[in-house]
Amino acid sequence: MIPGAIIGLVVGLTIMLMHRRNARRGTGVAGDVERALRERGRQTVRQVAQTLGKDTFLGRGQVAQALAALSSTGKVRVHPAPTGTPTLKKIDVITYEAIG
Repeated sequence: MIPGAIIGLVVGLTIMLMHRRNARRGTGVAGDVERALRERGRQTVRQVAQTLGKDTFLGRGQVAQALAALSSTGKVRVHPAPTGTPTLKKIDVITYEAIG
């Protein structure tokens, strides 16, 4: 049980660091997302996924991870949902914008 937890932790940290590195370098899905935001302006996760041709459940997950990495590196600004927006609808309202 303990070895499985350790392996899971190491894999999770490795993936997180990989996404952050790609966001800093502008490569991978994060680079594609950043370019799409610069070309088209403010967009939601679904709009970015459609722009990149990744409009599937898995594709939107990749786009969301890339947006989180870009946000943590300071390349993307998050515009939160207005107060009172139902939790399940926030994904359709939160927009992202490239900085600079």
